[in-house]
Amino acid sequence: MRRLIMRLSTFSTTTATMFLLLVCSQLLLANSCHSKVYLEINQPNIRKIPLAIAPLQPMGGQDKMIEIAAPFRDVMVSDLDFSTFFEVIADPSTYLEDSQKAGISLGTFDFRDWSLTGAELLIKGGYYRTAEQLVLELRLFNVFSQNMIFGKRYRGRPEDHRLIAHKFCNEVVQTITGLPGEFSSKIAFVATKTEHGIKEIYTMDYDGNGLQQVTSNGGINLSPTWSHDVTKLAYTSYKRNNPDLYILDFSRGREKLIADKKGLNTAAEWSQTNQQFVLMQSFEDNAEIAIISTTTGQLIRRLTNNWASDASPCWAPSGKEIAFVSDRAGSPQIYIMDHRGKDLRRITHTGNYNAHPDWSSHTNKIVFSSIIDNAFQICSIDPDGRNLLQLSFLKGDNEDPCWSPNGRHIVFTSSASGVKQLMIMDLHGHNLKEITNGVMEKQSPSWSNNQ
Repeated sequence: MRRLIMRLSTFSTTTATMFLLLVCSQLLLANSCHSKVYLEINQPNIRKIPLAIAPLQPMGGQDKMIEIAAPFRDVMVSDLDFSTFFEVIADPSTYLEDSQKAGISLGTFDFRDWSLTGAELLIKGGYYRTAEQLVLELRLFNVFSQNMIFGKRYRGRPEDHRLIAHKFCNEVVQTITGLPGEFSSKIAFVATKTEHGIKEIYTMDYDGNGLQQVTSNGGINLSPTWSHDVTKLAYTSYKRNNPDLYILDFSRGREKLIADKKGLNTAAEWSQTNQQFVLMQSFEDNAEIAIISTTTGQLIRRLTNNWASDASPCWAPSGKEIAFVSDRAGSPQIYIMDHRGKDLRRITHTGNYNAHPDWSSHTNKIVFSSIIDNAFQICSIDPDGRNLLQLSFLKGDNEDPCWSPNGRHIVFTSSASGVKQLMIMDLHGHNLKEITNGVMEKQSPSWSNNQ
C-alpha cells in the first residue's frame, strides 16, 4: 500500500501542475474569435487546412541556447497532424521567412512569405525564462485575412513544455472546429508484467509518452476507467481474492475499496455526473448489469435479471440509456436499455459474437469488437442499429475499443504484431498507429477527457 501511495503522490503532483498551467494561461487578444468555427467537421469529406508552424523564437534578449524550441515545435507538429483536421507544413526548409528578422506580432512579419508556402493558418511563438519558469507566447494567425485568431501566454516549468504544447494545440482544434482537442488526455490500460500473469494498471499520455505505473500489488488488476474530471481512476482487483472495485483518487493520493460484493464487481463506467457506476455484478451467481453509488458502493438499481450473462455496460451520452452485451439470444450481442432497465432493444444482428461497446458523446456512434473471419475486428454502429461499418482489417484479434475525448479517434487492443499492444486509428479506420511496444501485453484501454 505504501508503494501505491507513493505512485499516486507523483501522479497528483503532475495533475496539480496541469491545473496551474491552465490557471496561468492568459488571452493576449481580448476579442478572440473562439466563438467562430472555421471548419465544418460534419461534411462527408473534410479538406484538411494547410497549417505552418514557425520555429519558436527567443524573446527579450534571452539565451538562445535554451533547448526547448525544437522539441516544443515537434510536439505541436505531431499533435496537429494527428488531429485529422490539418495538413501540417512541417519542414522549416520550405519556409520563405527569415526567422532571424521576423517577429511574432502583427506588423513584424510578412504574411506573403507564408501564403506562398500554401499555408492558410500560421502558428508563431516565442519564449523566455525567469529564474524558475518557462514563459511561452503562442499565436494562431489566419494567413488569408492577415489577422490573429487568438493568442495565449503560458507559464510553467521547462520540463512541462510537452503539456503546454498539448494545451495550446487543444485550443487550436477547439477554435477551428468547435470540438475539444485530445492532446492533454490520458490513456489507462492493463499490462501483463510476467509469465505468472501479474496484471498492473498503467497510464500514459495519448501519444504514448509519460508512462506511469499506478498499481503495484503483484496481483490481477483489470478494467481501468477514468472519471470525467480525470481526477480518479476506478479498476477491479483480485488482491483480496475476489474481483472487487477500487477507486484511485489522484487529487488526494489515496485508494478506496468501493464494491466488494461476492463475485463480480467489474467493467465499471462512470456516469456523466461521476456520481454513479454502471457495472457488472454477480446476483445469484449470474453476471448482471447494475448501477451503484461511486461514493458508497451502495446498490442503486439492478438493471437486468435473467439467466443470460450480461456484460460490458456503457452509458449513452445523455445518461438515460445504457449499451451492454448479452447472450440471451444464444450468442453475445449488443443491446440498449434505458437507465431503469426498461425499453430493451437489440442493435446488432450480424455476426455471432459482438462485445465491448463504447458510446461516443460527440459522434453518437457505438464502437465494438466483432468476430469476423475467425478474428476480432473493430466495428461501429448507430444506436438504432443502422450503418454497421467494419473499421479494422488487421490480422490477429482487435478488441477493447474506446473513443477519444472528441470522437475523432479510437484506441484498441491489437495482437497484429504478435504481442497485444495498443493501437489508435481515426473514426473511419484510417491512420493506424501503434502507441505501445515491448514484451509486455497491453490491453483494456480507457481514454480520459482532457486535463
